[in-house]
Amino acid sequence: MPEFHTRDQAFGRLLETALRAAHTQAGLFITGESGTGKNRLAGFIHENSPRHNGPLIQVACANLPDELLESELFGHEPGAFTGAGESRPGRFELADGGSLYLDEIQELTLEVQAKVLRAIQEKQFERLGGSETLSVDVRIIASSQEDPERMMDEGRLRSDLFYRMNVVRLHVPPLRERAVDIPHLAAEFLERVTDRHNLAAGKRIAPETLDRLVAYPWPGNVRELFHALESAAVLSRNDVIGPSDLPASMSVSGPAVLGGFAERSRTLAEVESAYIDEVLARTGGNKSAAARILGIHRKTLHEKLRQRDRGAGPGE
Repeated sequence: MPEFHTRDQAFGRLLETALRAAHTQAGLFITGESGTGKNRLAGFIHENSPRHNGPLIQVACANLPDELLESELFGHEPGAFTGAGESRPGRFELADGGSLYLDEIQELTLEVQAKVLRAIQEKQFERLGGSETLSVDVRIIASSQEDPERMMDEGRLRSDLFYRMNVVRLHVPPLRERAVDIPHLAAEFLERVTDRHNLAAGKRIAPETLDRLVAYPWPGNVRELFHALESAAVLSRNDVIGPSDLPASMSVSGPAVLGGFAERSRTLAEVESAYIDEVLARTGGNKSAAARILGIHRKTLHEKLRQRDRGAGPGE
């Protein structure tokens, strides 16, 4: 069962709204950037609804060729098109008694969107090439990473379908707006990838690595965090995952991390300290080699580390 644990107040209120909506038959429209967990929220809603014993059928609309959209959603009869040799149920039939999640619903053609609207309103449809009207009991959850109002203006999303689904709007915030949840998510993901890849138990994330994870802006959101932890856990040679084990795109000298530092108003001393930690990690703790890379004398590096350990600034 998909579960959410959060310390972010705004995200907590979103989950409370999702729980209240889950117990109703109200149309649901989920928005949010790619990788924020819209599909996980759809699963959370289904599992907390009266339909939780029924199926949850997920459809990635963007992955379906236009010529197969109607067949995939509503099924087909023999001879409906070239290669259709037998009857085949569609996703609506498969979701009967449960929930149907249409991810990136605007990727459906306008013609298919009209048929989806009819299936939602009348709970009836016909298979492609068939004449029998079928009835199903399905709860529809739709989502998009794009702005629905703009898509309607552009003629890519039917307004009648949108308003039918938009009884409850749920916007999943990007991970950078709920950085308080990153430590818990990182620990959860590390446990999952350890099990998935049969890695040695006991791997942990170094404090300076966790600082890097919190500072990073995560353009790929929760999905990117998971894959970053997966890569680091698989490639790390030690029990402790250091900053140098993270993907190169997360280097403290990279624009994404520097942008994250600036957005969070980190001081120059904090940025310098993070860079020193990364260089030390990449040199295996060799202070002479680290000093050469930093362009400072080894004695200067020692002094900076002593000042930091004492919690004093350079001028204090």
